[in-house]
Order: sequence, then C-alpha cells, then structure tokens
Amino acid sequence: MSRYNMISGLAAAPALFLCALCACSVPLAGGLDDSAANQIVFTLDRASVDATKDVDPTADGRFRVTVARDDVARAISALADEGLPRSAMQGGLESVGKGNLVPSEAAEQAQLAAAIAGELERSLEGIQGVVSARVHISTPPPAIDKLSLPARSSASVLLQHRGSTPPVSADAVQRLVSGGVAGLSVGDVAVVMVSRPAPPMGAAGAIGHVGPIAVTRSSLRTLQGALVVLVVLLAGFATATLVLYGRLARTRDELTSPGARTPSRSP
Repeated sequence: MSRYNMISGLAAAPALFLCALCACSVPLAGGLDDSAANQIVFTLDRASVDATKDVDPTADGRFRVTVARDDVARAISALADEGLPRSAMQGGLESVGKGNLVPSEAAEQAQLAAAIAGELERSLEGIQGVVSARVHISTPPPAIDKLSLPARSSASVLLQHRGSTPPVSADAVQRLVSGGVAGLSVGDVAVVMVSRPAPPMGAAGAIGHVGPIAVTRSSLRTLQGALVVLVVLLAGFATATLVLYGRLARTRDELTSPGARTPSRSP
C-alpha cells in the first residue's frame, strides 16, 4: 500500500468513527404526535434512558424517538410499565359516519357512544399520573313508542394510576364523564381506580454507553462532546498531512524530472 493510500485512509477514519457512533442509535417508536413523543421521552428520562425526539422521515408531521442500541431492552421495559406508546383511540370525527352507507339508528347511537368514550379516555389519560383509562358507556335503545319511559344511560370508568394516591378524585371523574354524555347523571357513573407502583427514579450513577465506551450517565454528554471535538481535530490533522504530503510529492517530482535544470557551479 502506498503512503498516499495510507494517509487517505487516515483521513477517512474519523468519518467512519462518526458513522459508527451514529449507527449505535436505533428508532424505538415512530409515527407519534408531538405530545406522545414528549411523553415517551419524559418516561425514558425518568428511567435514565437517553432518548432523542426528531422528525419521523416516514410520516409527514410526525415524530420518532431513538435510543442507543444498548438501551433498547431497558427502554422497552420502561415503556411497557407505563403502557406506552398508547394505541390510537377513535374520537368523534373518526368514528361517526363509518359502517353502512345508510346506518340504522341503533348503529349510529353505538358509534356515537364509542366516539364519546374515546374522547373521554383521551382527556383522562392526559392527566399526569394516569397510566391508562377505559370508559364504557351504556346507552338505552330507542324507545318503541312515545308513551314508554326512556331508560337511563350509565357509564363505567377503569382508571389505572401511579402511586397510592390517585391524581384525580372519583367525583371529578364522574363529573367529567357525565358532562360529556347527554342525559347521564353523576350518580350513574361507576369509577374503579387501580393503583400501580410508582416507577423507580433512575440512579444518577447509572451506566450509559457511547459506542464501546461505558461511563456514568452524568458524564455521558461530556464524553460525547469530547469525542466529537477529538474526531474533528483528527480529521483536520489528517487533511493537513495529506495536503502537505501532496505538495512534497509534487516538489520531489519536479526536482527529479529529466527536464529539471541543475544549478551551475561557479569555477
């Protein structure tokens, strides 16, 4: 191998090293809206998992979350504990109007109830500390005749939350649900709350990885910055060495060429 090829390889080494560092990050979740992506990043940060939110190149107006390859297992476990990412729930605009070309009155009523339940679940899961929420709405069938008394609507809510103290009271949940369903009274809303243990806060001395290098997470950013500076310096040194070697090679060729003039010696 010639010296020129050796120096060219030295100049390309920093770029390859940077590519290797970038290859250590893998997408964990994609196609997320801004709120869902932020919630995942916050959850992973509590679990001491370094996560980055950026634009998802496969979905317009959506985001993705990437983590280090070595942290994928811990990240999946942390998200599973929080029930993230949550499945897309149908709201009013998504549910109403689906199905048959001319839906029956009962079908329209069921679609509307499912749509309202989805919107209420979104509202409840937006409360900090709520892991998941399920709302079931029971609406009475249409009255057979005008003389029959209309049956009462009812609803039930299953709320899972972190810690021993619920982040919202049962009365507040009843008021929220009854206010979103026409003809539903507060007393006809049953609320069941299930407590789940709070996730442990990540230790400050947890181990993180930058490529093959393992360091404490408190020093992770510092090491990444130092490595970037080092790579840039190496790239500059290799480029300057390559330019200098090229100039020396041209000068040597000029001096050793047959047409080169030799200086005359004075007697």
